[in-house]
Amino acid sequence: MQSSNVSKFPVFVMCGGDYPRRKLLEVIDPEHRYKSKALVPFLGKRLIDWQLEELAKSEFVEGLYLLGLSEADAQFDFPVHYVPVETISDFSDKLLKGLDYLENLGKSTELIVVSSCDAPGIRVEEIDAFFKLLIATEGYEFYLSLVPEDVIEAEFPGSGRVVARFADGNVIPGELYALSPRAIRIQQDVIKELGNRRRQINRHARKIGMGPILRFVGKRPQTWILIPKYLLGAATLENAERAVSRAFDCRTKGLLISHAGFGMDMDLPEDYERLQTYVQKIKVDKA
Repeated sequence: MQSSNVSKFPVFVMCGGDYPRRKLLEVIDPEHRYKSKALVPFLGKRLIDWQLEELAKSEFVEGLYLLGLSEADAQFDFPVHYVPVETISDFSDKLLKGLDYLENLGKSTELIVVSSCDAPGIRVEEIDAFFKLLIATEGYEFYLSLVPEDVIEAEFPGSGRVVARFADGNVIPGELYALSPRAIRIQQDVIKELGNRRRQINRHARKIGMGPILRFVGKRPQTWILIPKYLLGAATLENAERAVSRAFDCRTKGLLISHAGFGMDMDLPEDYERLQTYVQKIKVDKA
C-alpha cells in the first residue's frame, strides 16, 4: 500500500524522434511503419511499454506525461497524459510544452523528472533508488543520474555509450534526470545546444568521449579551471558539479545508480539485439 505522504514527481517521457531518422530506425524499421522508436515491437510489446510499466509501478511518480505521442498512436492499461506536441519537436520545446501543460492543469512542482522511452532494461528498483537520492539531496535544480562505466561494460562490452572520465571514476549518463521549472525556462538555449552537441558525438569511435559537449561547456569562463583538469584526468565529479553550477546558474548534482539497464538505451542498430538478450534475461525469464 502506498503511503499518502510520499513525495511524488511528474515524469516527462520523451517519446518522439529526430528528423531525419537515425540509422537505428532505418535498420529496424526500413519500411517506415512506426512513427517513433517508442512504438517499435520489442519482445512482444512496444519498446516504450517496458519502460512505462516500470515507471508506473513507482510510488514516487505523480503522473506520466508523454511528449511526442498522441492517444491515437498508443494507449496503455494505466493512466498517462498526452501532451500536445509534435513528435519531432526540439527537445527544449517539448520541455516547455510539458511545463505549460502542467501549469494549465493547475499543478506546481519543484522538480520535473525526465525519462527516455528506449531503455527497456530499466527496473522499478533503480527508479525508486533514483527518487530516494533525489529527495535526500534536495536543494539542486538539475540532477543527472550516472551509471559507473564498469557496470555498463560488464554487461554490454563495447557499449558505445558517452563516457565522462573523472579521477574518482568514469560514468555514463543514466536514463532519468530532473530539472526545476526555472532551469527549464531560463536555459532553453543551453538545453537546445547540448542536444545538438550530443548528436555530434561519434558513437562508433573506439573511445567515446564528450568532445563536442566539452567544447560548448568550455565557452563559459567559469569552467576554464575545470577543462584542463578534466583533460589531464585530475578532475573529480564534484569539481564538474561545481563548475557546471556556476557556469549555467543551475545547482547541479550527479546521482550514482549502479545498474546496467539504467544507463543502456537504444541508439545504435546493434543495441536492439543486445538489449533483447538482456531484457529476456532480467525480466522475461524471471517473470
